[in-house]
Amino acid sequence: MKKYTESKEFHYNFAARAAVCYFLMLLLLLSCVLRVAVIDTKGYDKVCAEQSEYKIKVSHIRGTIYDCNMIPLTNNKCSIMALVAPTPRALMAVGNAVEGDKKQSLLDKLRQNKPAVVEVTKEIDCDGIATAYAYKTEGSFDACHIIGYLDNTGHGASGLEAAYDGILYSDDYLYAVYETDGKGNILSGTEQRFENTSFALSNFVVSTIDINMQNAVCEAASRYIEKGAVVVAEAKTGEIKVMLSLPQFDTSNISAFLENENSPFLNRTLSSYSVGSVFKSCVAAVGIERCITDFEYNCTGKDYIVDRFFKCHKADGHGTVDLRQALALSCNCFFYNYADILGGEKIYKQARIFGFGSSIKIADNISTATGSLPHPDTLSNPARLANFSIGQGELSASPVSMLPLYMAIANKGKYYMPSVVKKTAKNGKISNYNRGYPTAAMSENTAQTLKNYLADVITVGTASSAAPKTVTAAGKTATAQTGRVDENGEKINNSWFCGFFPADEPEYVAVILSEGGTTADTTTAFAEIADIIAEKSKFNS
Repeated sequence: MKKYTESKEFHYNFAARAAVCYFLMLLLLLSCVLRVAVIDTKGYDKVCAEQSEYKIKVSHIRGTIYDCNMIPLTNNKCSIMALVAPTPRALMAVGNAVEGDKKQSLLDKLRQNKPAVVEVTKEIDCDGIATAYAYKTEGSFDACHIIGYLDNTGHGASGLEAAYDGILYSDDYLYAVYETDGKGNILSGTEQRFENTSFALSNFVVSTIDINMQNAVCEAASRYIEKGAVVVAEAKTGEIKVMLSLPQFDTSNISAFLENENSPFLNRTLSSYSVGSVFKSCVAAVGIERCITDFEYNCTGKDYIVDRFFKCHKADGHGTVDLRQALALSCNCFFYNYADILGGEKIYKQARIFGFGSSIKIADNISTATGSLPHPDTLSNPARLANFSIGQGELSASPVSMLPLYMAIANKGKYYMPSVVKKTAKNGKISNYNRGYPTAAMSENTAQTLKNYLADVITVGTASSAAPKTVTAAGKTATAQTGRVDENGEKINNSWFCGFFPADEPEYVAVILSEGGTTADTTTAFAEIADIIAEKSKFNS
């Protein structure tokens, strides 16, 4: 009897466990079926949604580059696009806004009972018509190097277009969209719409460039400079307002400039050159900081250093000059001997503070050429130190790289690193560009003394032609040897002018370079540029 009971309980428990397992397996199977059904339904819904829309590709979309006043530098051509339903009322409303071939093309599409997109001159308020703005970029010359251009895939290939391609690029398009039935016919009673209308406005880069200044400066500089650069920055902030490289090119017609022997695609504002006598301001800063301002030297036109003569630009010499006069007259012989007193290491350290020998970042992914600065150990050689003192030899820098030295003089001894971007936006989220903290490069007293000395360069020195008509100014000239000769065997030199205006309370710093040009080219260009900017900025001396 006991065995029978145990056997009965065993079979009962086994059956119960089997039933539970069967029930669980059934639930698991059912959940899998439901999951597949949901996924399939979602996919079906998506397919249905895609099949129930009629899309017309209008234009490729890309973010916008603005100047500092929010004037578009790209997407600067705005068209009003009308999406027209195939209805008599819509056709009648849009007919008066379209003419010629566009009108005939529109009629042909509407006769096929399909909607059409056409450019119109104004927005049209009518049932069956939706309007949106389409943006494209017209070719640019005046700011072509800093804006840059696109490659054949729509990605940025140079300038800000390349540096901020991650913000500006989209592989999508502006679409005109209609809802349709299963047969592809337009559903009546539904509103047509445009997709992706906000991308150009919510993805952008705001530059520091003032395009009105840029255009005016370009026109003026082009009269004096064939190959070269002009950079103008705010003295107090380092924000670059004008960044001009010559010659230029058309961003919408790159192929037309590929064979140009003057290398128009080279951004000369960022490229490195021998700097010449504009570096003498750095040497002077070292001496003034150390209160060595009473040194005088009798310039006879040349000095014998180590094993050869080092010449001054004035063959018969300047006579006895002090630091102030030597800057005004750009006396080489004075600086050969002044640098020997100061020592190469001190001048080297001061040059490093101004950023010489370093690459300067002016925006994300945009930097100057590194340039070159002689190693301090080599400056124990008197001949190398002599070359260094007048900005020759192993020293080189870009026009943008010359800004910190002259901004520090203009701005009480401090400067911000030059920058060309104010802010960016990605999908509407705005980020301000971090231009860092100011660098204290010299004392305020040294800066003020140098301001006064550099004003003499224009009033009584080598750069009288740099004097603007409407504002006071100060600065320094340079004729830098390149080591090259022209077809006639004549030496090719580069001409510089670095200065600021107004002289007493500087607002702007300008650096001008002319490849193979003369001092008259850069000084005259500076004078005219200073007058243009003073007028546009509404300040005077």
